[in-house]
Amino acid sequence: MEKELLLSVHDLKKSFGEREILKGISFDVRHGDVVCIIGPSGSGKSTLIRCVNYLEHPTAGTIDYRGTDVNEAFKKLTMYRTKVGMVFQSFNLFNNMTVLENCMVGQVKVLGKSKEEARTTALKYLKHVGMDTYVNAKP
Repeated sequence: MEKELLLSVHDLKKSFGEREILKGISFDVRHGDVVCIIGPSGSGKSTLIRCVNYLEHPTAGTIDYRGTDVNEAFKKLTMYRTKVGMVFQSFNLFNNMTVLENCMVGQVKVLGKSKEEARTTALKYLKHVGMDTYVNAKP
């Protein structure tokens, strides 16, 4: 049984002025897939991920989420961004917040979850990855 197609990127291109960074990138992501983007510094990894999440607008190409063109269907990209996540190699945590608070803030501010619901979810996943003993630690 073939897994459900969630995300499909077709001939994605991104240029900054005369400099073409992404040159026709295409790939599919199916339910359960884990995708890693690797390559040397300056090869366009971050640009690709920023385009997939529309933090940068592609110069050309399409990104389909569950068969629907993201640029056309999701006029409010916030809703799309709640469905497609990404983790950058270097990321920032809020130094004034605990590990638990850092794990809750996005759920409350972006997803609109209650603090209690966000806390429950954060604790579940922190335990899953063996980080539950660090909930009160600062980054």
